[in-house]
Amino acid sequence: MSQYKDKVLLLERPRSAGTNKDLGLQILAGLLEALASRDDRPKAIVCLNTAVKLASKGHPLRRHLKRLEKLGVEILICRGCWQELELGDKAVVGKIVGMNDILDLILHNDVVSL
Repeated sequence: MSQYKDKVLLLERPRSAGTNKDLGLQILAGLLEALASRDDRPKAIVCLNTAVKLASKGHPLRRHLKRLEKLGVEILICRGCWQELELGDKAVVGKIVGMNDILDLILHNDVVSL
């Protein structure tokens, strides 16, 4: 299904704003799990803002990103966000990149923001 290969998912804040703070994470976990079982996966997933925490050691959703990465989905983590949140030297999954790398993806592909 090559028509879907030019999609990029943009993740910014994996929490819901309501009273159930874990609902956003539960929904995202289900989405990432379902995405891994499909043939029409996106070209890349970009994590910005607090979504960069998904790639950090100990985060419960990092295993979903790892699985997608093994299946060929590029996982990009915003360097500025990572540093601002003081998450350490390197991500457990994905690649920490600068804004120009992120812009190359989002300006030249179809972007779906979640």
